[in-house]
Amino acid sequence: MSGGNLFSLGLTGLNSAQLGMSTTGNNISNAATPGYNRELALFVEAGGLQTGSGFIGGGVTTQTIQRQFSQTLTSQLYSTQSESSSLSSYSQLITNLSNQIGDPTAGIGADFTGFFNSLQTLAGSANDGPTRQTVINAASVLADAINSMGSQIDQTRQGINTTISSTVTQINNLTKQIAQLNAQIAAVGPNGQPPNQLLDTRDQAVSQLSQLVGVNVQQASDGTDTISLPNGMTLVQGTQSYQLGTTPSPGNPSELAVTYQQPDSTKPGSFVTTVLPDSAISGGSLGGVLQFRSQTLDPAARQLGALATSFAAQVNAQNELGIDQNGNTGGPLFNVGAPNVIANTKNTGGATVSATLTNPASPPTDDYKLTFDGTNYTVTDATTGKVLGTSTTPPSATNPIGGVAITINGTMAAGDSFTIQPTSGALDSFAVATTDGSAIAASSPAIASANQSNTGTGKIAIGAASSGFVIDSPVTLTYDAATGTLTGLPIGSTVTFGNPQQSFTVTAANPGVPYDPTNGDTYTVTNPGPPATSPNGISFTVSGTPADGDTFTIGPNTGGTQDGSNATAIFNVSTSTAFGGTTLTNGYAEFVNNVGNTASNLESMATAKSSTLAQIQSQQQSVSGVNLDEEATNLLEYQQMYQASSKVIQTAQSLFQTILQALG
Repeated sequence: MSGGNLFSLGLTGLNSAQLGMSTTGNNISNAATPGYNRELALFVEAGGLQTGSGFIGGGVTTQTIQRQFSQTLTSQLYSTQSESSSLSSYSQLITNLSNQIGDPTAGIGADFTGFFNSLQTLAGSANDGPTRQTVINAASVLADAINSMGSQIDQTRQGINTTISSTVTQINNLTKQIAQLNAQIAAVGPNGQPPNQLLDTRDQAVSQLSQLVGVNVQQASDGTDTISLPNGMTLVQGTQSYQLGTTPSPGNPSELAVTYQQPDSTKPGSFVTTVLPDSAISGGSLGGVLQFRSQTLDPAARQLGALATSFAAQVNAQNELGIDQNGNTGGPLFNVGAPNVIANTKNTGGATVSATLTNPASPPTDDYKLTFDGTNYTVTDATTGKVLGTSTTPPSATNPIGGVAITINGTMAAGDSFTIQPTSGALDSFAVATTDGSAIAASSPAIASANQSNTGTGKIAIGAASSGFVIDSPVTLTYDAATGTLTGLPIGSTVTFGNPQQSFTVTAANPGVPYDPTNGDTYTVTNPGPPATSPNGISFTVSGTPADGDTFTIGPNTGGTQDGSNATAIFNVSTSTAFGGTTLTNGYAEFVNNVGNTASNLESMATAKSSTLAQIQSQQQSVSGVNLDEEATNLLEYQQMYQASSKVIQTAQSLFQTILQALG
């Protein structure tokens, strides 16, 4: 072997060792750089020289600087990051809401109880002014708590709007960056060496993007990434990025909706903007925020609004059946707003729509959507998608749908729609209707008394009035000891009494209502008509043992007598199951528990997903991460290779000098 060949062999080894040390040094320098993929210098034997003695090696050459990169692990990492980020965002938001709501027995639930307890006290002292004011104070505390919860939900909604806006900006910045990096990567060409630094930067940007929103990533043959949303809408294709945006939701302007912008193929330079439903965005922090809003926050506003609406309706209805401290018929104690109706911002017709609840004591807890296709008017449950009613004639107040009476004024155009929120606005609009304690109708509109000449021990007490109450004139009841009955109610009256309850109709042949002095009894009398006739919707309790011929009188409470029976009836709203088959306090406790349980489940899911993410990151780093111990070993190996190659060159130089001296 000639000395010149030794020079060449040593030089290739020297260059390769230097390149290996540079690559290793770069790895060490970037050990803490986010998104950096470890690089490895790949060496191959250089082409040899054929001789009569066989092929003589030509040294070493560097084939490429290869990124230690696994597409499979990276794809898993993107997906898991997206899911983890979504769960984390949702978990944090619902935990904050759960903390705001508090314990099932505290907050609004405790204020419900406080108000009802104050009424129970008032029932025993209906004429006491300070006790009446205590009820008003309890009502004000409850109203403040409901308003405060509404304000917190509104603030959370505004905070979500801000988050959506800022997140969309970050997404757009990243997709622009990825498109620019795609252009630089493609410019290198498929035949050139891979631009590792550009690929690292691009993959790091995609990783950041996957934490903001769920994405699908596909790599083209030229090395560029095509990135799309889970619904298939493209965010990046080659060197082109497609922008997201925000706009007030057409169905609810208080909330921001995400939009998608893409070039209009029919109008160069123009863009087509599509408003995306929340369901079109999944994964990432943006998906988690939207999921929290649609699946927890908005339903919470509706559920709590329904509770407030039912409470006000039941209390007001009973108060309006009583007599206040001034002897007047009671009025509402609470005010609550009517259903919100929101016109879609894209409507082209001139119609306006209003809505009222047909049974506010048990209002719907979902929002409705009214649409018109040019022929049919359709009302749909916006939560479940269930069609509640469809007709070629417009809805009307006389034809309620889903517990809501809808009135359309003007003409809807084809494609027009309206969102009807039966109870969402109740939290902000809820208020005490009066600050005057005398306005509490604590007493029944009827009075009952035993005749002073009675000789028995029988007593009578008036009960609360019920819906449709009528008593125009006094009714005298007479006890017949021989038959054990009370006579005097008008023929045709229906009387319910007993335990278990039984119904009795007063007729000419059977005019007496049975009465057992052993335990006494409570009677409810109805003459509902239509029209209702006196007495209707009145109840009374008889106790003790009347003597034969003893009489009792029931008549209108024209003097404003304060007996407290209607305060008791208002208190009994606390045990009413008119609200969806449960009491108000139980309904609130169930709501709080549901939110708390969901928050706990999501926290567990987020923790589990975070653990899975850590495992995948560890696997990915085992391939792509820098191990300083391994790099130190490699550095030593390249150093020895460099020194040995230098020795080869030194030997070749010595041989060459020997030859020159021999020839000289």
